[in-house]
Amino acid sequence: MESLIPVISKLQDVFAAVGSRENEVQLPQIVVVGSQSAGKSSVIEGIVGRDFLPRGSGIVTRRPLLIHLYNTPINAEKRSRHKRLAKDDWATFEHIPNKFFTDFEKVREEIESETNRSTGTNKGISNEPITLKVFSARVVTLSLIDLPGITKVPVGDQPHDIEIRIRKMILFYIRNPQSLILAL
Repeated sequence: MESLIPVISKLQDVFAAVGSRENEVQLPQIVVVGSQSAGKSSVIEGIVGRDFLPRGSGIVTRRPLLIHLYNTPINAEKRSRHKRLAKDDWATFEHIPNKFFTDFEKVREEIESETNRSTGTNKGISNEPITLKVFSARVVTLSLIDLPGITKVPVGDQPHDIEIRIRKMILFYIRNPQSLILAL
């Protein structure tokens, strides 16, 4: 089964790229949900073992963040193909697949930049996911989904029905029978 996980993850990436979820293979994933500022991002960083998620007050996670973790032992072939990655953890984004991030502060900056590109800088939200892949010898291979926290009061450019929109987004991700819901 372990050898199938990367293949299925690649298929999920293809389905996401073409916008088809109808025939998508559903792998177990942990969907992290809760109210705004409940500590969801801190829990995810604890699982990953890295500080890489945007921080701040109010609504910080404004797009779904699909985080695919890949256990990549120090002696893995994937590391030997990229000499500068031999000893480090690294990350890639689906929207810039050939760029390797070994500085996780830069990962945070890219998440913020890509979020603002889609939602603007005034607290808007979007259903368009950001896909991040993290390769490390210290993680287990699994998928995490970080979603915006539930809020009732719109701020900035948020629509008046912000709570309903976030709830619909959450329901979209947890309706997968393979989803494990981590509610904070």
